[in-house]
Amino acid sequence: MALPKEPLTRRTLLTGTAGVFAGSAGCLSRFQASVDRETPEQVTVSIATLPADENSVPVRIANHLAETLGVAGIDAGVQPVTAENLWRSLLLNQDFDLYIGQHPGYTDPDYLYGLLHSRFSEEPGWQNPFGYVNVPGMDDPLEAQRRARTADRADSLSEIVEAVREEVPFSVIAYPQEPRAVRTDRYSGWDYRSLESPVGYLALDERSGEEHNGRDAETLTVGITDRRITHNLNPLAVEYRSRWIVTGLLYDSLGRRIDDEIEPWLARDWTWDGNRLQVELRDGLTWHDGETLTAADVAFTYRLLWDTTHTEGDPTVPAPCFRSRSTLVENVEVTGERTIELTTETDADHGLESAMVPVLPAHIWEERTDLTSIAGFDLDNATEALVDDNIEPVGSGPLRFDSVTADDRLELVRNDDHFLTWIGNNDPLAALAGGPPYERLVFIYSPSQANVIEGVQAGDLDASADGVVPTEIERAEGASEVELEFEDVSAYYHLGFNTRNAPLSNPRFRSAVSRLLDREYLRTEVFDGYATPAFSPIAMGGPEDEWEPNHRMGFIGESGTGAVDEETVHELFREAGYIYNESGELVVR
Repeated sequence: MALPKEPLTRRTLLTGTAGVFAGSAGCLSRFQASVDRETPEQVTVSIATLPADENSVPVRIANHLAETLGVAGIDAGVQPVTAENLWRSLLLNQDFDLYIGQHPGYTDPDYLYGLLHSRFSEEPGWQNPFGYVNVPGMDDPLEAQRRARTADRADSLSEIVEAVREEVPFSVIAYPQEPRAVRTDRYSGWDYRSLESPVGYLALDERSGEEHNGRDAETLTVGITDRRITHNLNPLAVEYRSRWIVTGLLYDSLGRRIDDEIEPWLARDWTWDGNRLQVELRDGLTWHDGETLTAADVAFTYRLLWDTTHTEGDPTVPAPCFRSRSTLVENVEVTGERTIELTTETDADHGLESAMVPVLPAHIWEERTDLTSIAGFDLDNATEALVDDNIEPVGSGPLRFDSVTADDRLELVRNDDHFLTWIGNNDPLAALAGGPPYERLVFIYSPSQANVIEGVQAGDLDASADGVVPTEIERAEGASEVELEFEDVSAYYHLGFNTRNAPLSNPRFRSAVSRLLDREYLRTEVFDGYATPAFSPIAMGGPEDEWEPNHRMGFIGESGTGAVDEETVHELFREAGYIYNESGELVVR
């Protein structure tokens, strides 16, 4: 592939982005009480969430919120929908009022840039799904923290957290513990790397000579309750991706986080020159189909993330994934077949986040840049890159696709041509040298987590890919041959608001609603104690004294009981500009 004659720049590609992805986003207009009527209607909202058979935690939180909203005089209904439809409604079609969900997690506070910056208020994906706009109050500190040195960054992050407290575009509920159910008779090392990361699947050690139920250690078999991986393997399909574990095994990135540090991955080495990251790729990199992976593929990837039409005209259609990371990059210049330079918005302190996007093969994805349409998407423009299911994917990762059976299983096989199979002891990734310790990785779908745990106990499965939900932890702890590996995760549960329409466009209304959540009650009754109640979107690893709740955020009632103080609640909503009719229903003044 010929090298680009000119650098690929993001600024030109972003022209015309605003407004491209305006969604339906009108759901609350049909609920808002009309001031033009003689008898104002009761404020009515819908809470979207997963059904209990997929994950009992969010729907139980939603039921608690619906009950306390009822005390506030608000007619609230809970709408459980499948994961695919939930995230499609929220992240793509922007068609929701409130939702209870789990954020995929984060590794650096800069993820808030994509989550809350006004520039993303009309884009799909995890970048600003709330439609929240606050140019000076939120955008300015988001920009400042991105450019600040580590020593100066805390001030900007504190401003962001304070703005979240004041404006409440979303409300953090808790950081859960998510233990995995595992066996240790055929593989060890489950506690060395988290199964939250693809690296966790690569760092296991085979127990030589072991067999169990007639299965040797050449196959790692894990159970999963998310059937979406048997229908779609497109790393850009946000409604199909939760933690990007499978696509992270199929696709490599320039860098990958190892033990809290971002280490070169596809990159053999990199150096910083001011705000320019100069990258040299490893020798001998190939795609799963045998084609050579070059710096031109890396440049193609960043350009595709900026604009999946792969043009410099209108319309521009950014990818709904990895925007926070890809927008760190201002310019990409190919300087040789295996060398490339990224000009970033920041410096080495946290600019390496830009290196953690999946590199895609240009010879496959350049054919997916035409505009298209598909049922279920309320997008003004979409490209084939966003809607292709990408079954039989071609990546460069340590595992490659073998076969899939819808609603049954996905099978991946070891990629013996991957660079991990030949790296030396001096490489930063030496702990992973040799590649996966198995020939085949099989994900087996089950709609029931109880069945997954039983499969682990019986020896039919080696582990659960999902974190065990609180209602199943006792079952897992009582199962012989099963061990639970506990870990705190950054994938927090939260309440999200569609701020595009009244009454949720009113920050005082949102603040009052968020105070109807009794986090201590949820910790004991919903999480069974396996969670840390929280208010901050960057509490994990942050200075605890910065993120303590105050009187503006606390539950309106006796903490731990789940029961709100009705009189105080009504007063709070009156202060937000609403009134109560004779029936005790909340209506617009």
